[in-house]
Amino acid sequence: MRIQPQVVDQIEQRLELLFLRCPELSGFSVRGEDDELFVSDVGIAPRLSPEQYGEIYQDIALTLSELLEERPEAGELLRGRTFARTLH
Repeated sequence: MRIQPQVVDQIEQRLELLFLRCPELSGFSVRGEDDELFVSDVGIAPRLSPEQYGEIYQDIALTLSELLEERPEAGELLRGRTFARTLH
């Protein structure tokens, strides 16, 4: 299946907004088995409380869930990738 450039653009936009909303988030990975995707290796600095970590994790999961609901084909691009904050 060929991924449309609009899907790539939408992924980039959503993840950019995620990193803007979560300044402590330095990166995360997306793993997958069968048709399921899992968020792993969440990097956060400085160290936060478990509640704050949970909020960021939920934000990541919600962002990806909404993206996949709108663009199911985005799963191909997300699976097995690590996303990191871009420093300027």
